[in-house]
Amino acid sequence: MIFVKLASYLPFWWVYFWFRMTAYFSFYVLKYRRAVVHHNIKNSFPELSDKARLKIEKRFYLQFMEVFAEMTKSYSFKKKDWEERCKITNPEILTAHLDKKEPVLLISGHVTNWEWPAHSISSQMDYPMEFLYKPLKSKKYESIVHQLRTRHGGVPITKDNALREIVRRKKVPRIIGIVGDQVPSIGTEKVWVEFLNQESAFYSSPERIATAVNYPVYFCDVVRVSKGHYEVTFKPIAAPLYSDDPGIVTKYAEMLEESIRKSPSDYLWSHKRWKYTKEDEKRILG
Repeated sequence: MIFVKLASYLPFWWVYFWFRMTAYFSFYVLKYRRAVVHHNIKNSFPELSDKARLKIEKRFYLQFMEVFAEMTKSYSFKKKDWEERCKITNPEILTAHLDKKEPVLLISGHVTNWEWPAHSISSQMDYPMEFLYKPLKSKKYESIVHQLRTRHGGVPITKDNALREIVRRKKVPRIIGIVGDQVPSIGTEKVWVEFLNQESAFYSSPERIATAVNYPVYFCDVVRVSKGHYEVTFKPIAAPLYSDDPGIVTKYAEMLEESIRKSPSDYLWSHKRWKYTKEDEKRILG
């Protein structure tokens, strides 16, 4: 963690340079998850040529390491840095709810820099930002990431305790962030949707939480304007009162795919997103 603190005060170009070297090393030498990245991109964009998909693969490794460079730099950020580097285009769409003491669910995905928006929202808006997360297996890395994520006011809630904790404080006006595109474990409650040309499982937690506490749900759309500069826009997904089948996860998946298709290399392709199919799960569970 000392290295991260010190590195955060170095010039952006210096931090970018070393992480860029790491990206080249990961792609050409270590071949870090090359097979996973190749498989995911090929299945998601079957209409593209091999050359076009390879271009996405190479650019992904650079973008992936840029996220870590920017996470490192942001340790020493102040409010003015967030306002300059991660601009919120329409904060009023959330404050309209929050000012009436209505909490809001905000769902995002692993697109562009998926870490900065939560930090930026925590710093720029006058309401607390809580986020659901799954602790990492590596305790050392978990400690570093946890400090980075809470540095600017974010409050973590473990996924296992999320619903109980949210219901307990259901009337407290705040923003609850969910990065909702991880693959659920076999046997857990989920929603199956068509996503990037593939049958895909999504956590059902956004729907379960929204319908349990009647919170409005928004999509957090993040666009890279230039290197190290982003714009965050809130887009409505659903609002109460909810029916028995609100379709929140399906709508979220559609909006996430639209965002990914605008800039394919900006998605987290190294994640083993499609580990199993619906038929695989049925066969395993018997």
